[in-house]
Formats: sequence, C-alpha cells, structure tokens
Amino acid sequence: MKITPHVHMVGSGRHGLQMTHLIDCNVYLLDGGSECALIDAGGGVEPERIEANIAAAGIAPERIKKLLLTHAHGDHAAGARHFYNRYGVEVIAAAEAAPWLESGDMEKNSLLAAMEVGIYPQFYRFPACPVVRAVTEGDRIQVGEIELTVLDTPGHSRGHVSYIWDEGGSKAIFAGDVIFAGGKVVIQSTWDCSIQEYAATTAKLHGLGIDTLYAGHGAPVLKEAYRHIEKAHDCFRRLDIPPNL
Repeated sequence: MKITPHVHMVGSGRHGLQMTHLIDCNVYLLDGGSECALIDAGGGVEPERIEANIAAAGIAPERIKKLLLTHAHGDHAAGARHFYNRYGVEVIAAAEAAPWLESGDMEKNSLLAAMEVGIYPQFYRFPACPVVRAVTEGDRIQVGEIELTVLDTPGHSRGHVSYIWDEGGSKAIFAGDVIFAGGKVVIQSTWDCSIQEYAATTAKLHGLGIDTLYAGHGAPVLKEAYRHIEKAHDCFRRLDIPPNL
C-alpha cells in the first residue's frame, strides 16, 4: 500500500491494518530511487505475505539492498533472517541491540517474558541474524537518493533507534515503538522498558518538529505529527503516563 511517493506499507499485524500475520509490526518499504530499504522485518511468521505486498507494489526484490531495524523485539526483528537470506540485504541495527540479534537472544529480546504471558506462542523462535552495520546516534544511512539520520530513542526498549529524514521539505521519522498516533506509547513490564528514558526520548522528539510519523503499529500520521508527540510529552512532563497502545 503506497502511503507517500517514497513509502509503502508492506506489512502490518493485529495493532495495525492486519494485512499480514497478526504478530507483524508495520513494515515499511522506503523507495530511494536507485535502491530500496525495508524498515523493520515483522515477526518472521509467513513472511511470504510481506513479499507478496512488495511484489504488488511493483518493487523488484533485487532493488531492496538494506533492512533497517528499529529494535530487537520479535514483532519487529524476528523476520530479519528471512530477508537476509532471501534478498541478501545489509541488516542495520543499533549497536546495543546488534549482539542480541546475532545470537537470537530470546531473553534480551524480551521474548521469553512475552511468551510466558501468551503474547507469542510457545513454539515461537527468534532466528539469529548477522548484523552488517551497527549504528549509533548521528550516523547517516544512504538509501539511494535518500539520506536518513540515526536517532537513539530508548524507552520502549533498550537498543531502540529511529530513522529521520527530509521527505519533500518536511521532517519524517520511522519511529518503531516509541510514539504512535494520538500520542500513545507502549510501556511494558519488561527488563528493557524504562519510563524515565521514555520521557527523555519523547522530550527529544518534541523538540524536533516532526511532520510525518511512520509508527511501528497503527496508522501513520502524515501531517503535524508534532501535535501527537506533544500529547505524550505533556503527559510525561506532568509526571503522568501517556495512554498505552
């Protein structure tokens, strides 16, 4: 599904459009002209449904050169190995999360806790995946004619990064699970979720004047995304908690 001239949504699960497997996050395809990139990889169950949407968008697989992961939770990253094998993509992730991805560490990726409470089925596994490039704040990533900048955005999880870019004169962000339409967040009782870091990250985003928000679940926000971010920031500033997705 084409969202903007450069961005397609090719995956989305139970907290979004349910166009692919229910475990999947929103998976975006960024078309940079001479090459493309996937933003997040979904949960790794029935990834062929994501591939079918890529084909329906008219994108040849050989154009997809990179996979940018926002964080290492299963719904965003467990599909990485499939696309690494299938397309030979350069997998890019936060330096902190890279070792957990490369080892398939289900404890560090918070999967064991999630499986215990039924968020993921007991048979679920996280295939280890090589990380070709580990990034930190300020690093630049070229996707064809589009340049993205890495932003450290912990709070929902450790090793969480977002990718920001100038989309036709407006500031856009692939934000993973940091912020959602309506100023919602995802705070979970996991080892790597921190309310204090979440508040600091939201304050950082509030200061950037984001126009377009490509969130990891739910609907993207195509105009005045800063208003949605401001709602979450105001909650944290009052020592309150924003509504949970």
